[in-house]
Amino acid sequence: MRLKRSQVVTAGAAALATVGILGGTLAYFTDYDSKDLSAKAGTLKMEIADATTDLTNGLTVINPGDSNPLTFTVNNTGEKSMDIKAVMTVKAPQAFNEGDHEFKITTPEGQELNGVLSENKQTITYTIDDVALAGSVEKDETLDGSTKTTHKYDYKFAMDEDAKNSWQGVTSDVKIEVFAKQHRNTSGLGSEWVNIVEKN
Repeated sequence: MRLKRSQVVTAGAAALATVGILGGTLAYFTDYDSKDLSAKAGTLKMEIADATTDLTNGLTVINPGDSNPLTFTVNNTGEKSMDIKAVMTVKAPQAFNEGDHEFKITTPEGQELNGVLSENKQTITYTIDDVALAGSVEKDETLDGSTKTTHKYDYKFAMDEDAKNSWQGVTSDVKIEVFAKQHRNTSGLGSEWVNIVEKN
């Protein structure tokens, strides 16, 4: 069957229109916008300052009944608020008495802190309750637990007055450790969180 000339022209025009659409030659109203955003993670940093350096209080030796200052301050030097936990250990090369530890850490009034004696009885570990510190950016008392960026720990290092002769010439070593975690969004960790701290 032969097509009429008018039918051929119409079909050709339709084909050209289809090619135009597929080829993108038709114009539309368009628009575009974008916005780049960024967020910097806050810093969590602290330091131990003004720590006691001489447990003999200048005497070079310690005697049964002596009680000398053991103090240190923790400063939050970062942007974020934090919870800090201080842990102090007292070690000796021989076993401590289970009842009255020959070397110990006490309050300024002389009451020994709650310590845990190791299985070999040569190490006493004192774990202090958490303290909240504000950061340079996060310092809302409700959200961050504090507006203070420093905390001073004030204790005594003592030798028990009833220490026996076997403790003559014995050296005791004290180690201060402070662990820190962000205060915000960590309440679910409870008080046993030291194991998550990365030691640098």
